[in-house]
Amino acid sequence: MELHNRNQPEELPYQKLAMLGIDREKADKLPSEVKEKLVSGEVTPLLQVSINARNGDVITLPLKLQMVADKNGDPLLVAYPVKAVLDEKQDNILQLTPYEADRLRRGDVIRKAIDINGEKTQQFLQLDPETNSIIHKMVTDVQIEQRLKDMEKVNDIELGTQQKQAVREGKPMELNVGGEKVTVGIDLKEPQGFKIVQGDMKEWERQQKLKYDELHPEYIGLVMTDKNRWEYQQVVDRQSRERAIHLSSPKDKEQKKSGLKL
Repeated sequence: MELHNRNQPEELPYQKLAMLGIDREKADKLPSEVKEKLVSGEVTPLLQVSINARNGDVITLPLKLQMVADKNGDPLLVAYPVKAVLDEKQDNILQLTPYEADRLRRGDVIRKAIDINGEKTQQFLQLDPETNSIIHKMVTDVQIEQRLKDMEKVNDIELGTQQKQAVREGKPMELNVGGEKVTVGIDLKEPQGFKIVQGDMKEWERQQKLKYDELHPEYIGLVMTDKNRWEYQQVVDRQSRERAIHLSSPKDKEQKKSGLKL
């Protein structure tokens, strides 16, 4: 289970993409927005990929990708497959309580201590509504304290203790900067996991839904067409969601629960 996001590579992870049926030629033809998001550590739009199952079948399904770095700083590609719903029992590697799962479904970012190989680490968790997969990142990788200090310095303001603590816990905070409303908070879809919005809390919520509503009015994703180019098409349907859930055999369930690592 990866959760680091440092030392991003400058080029695409060709070998890892090939495991998803995206060879070098297809990878080079990916839209620039996808390639830029990959190398910067952002979560990509939905991509339709093909994975070779252990029984020899080829499974086609939509998912999102994110390039991160493991604990040694080496590149790691994480895939967030589409699931029908968030199931806290399926995602038991995160040990979600029903209350925490409900908060994630509502769009909240939560901070939680996760046991990874016997070691507890503080993580931010956020649900991606398009895939129902949980995006996660180590609290230390978001560097909240430094970002708050930078924001105070640039805007010549001083945040209160309660305001800072709210942001540390993953809650967005509305501020008044020079007579204008600014909202800051954790957004794990961003490269550094932190976001500043010019506007109030309503504008924050609107922008959080913007990518989902505008880019995917009926679940639009990128598909490699017979024209040998990537095009936006509808790629998520009931069957593809079911395939995403049953992607792995029982032996592979641990890998599926928190995102596929390549």
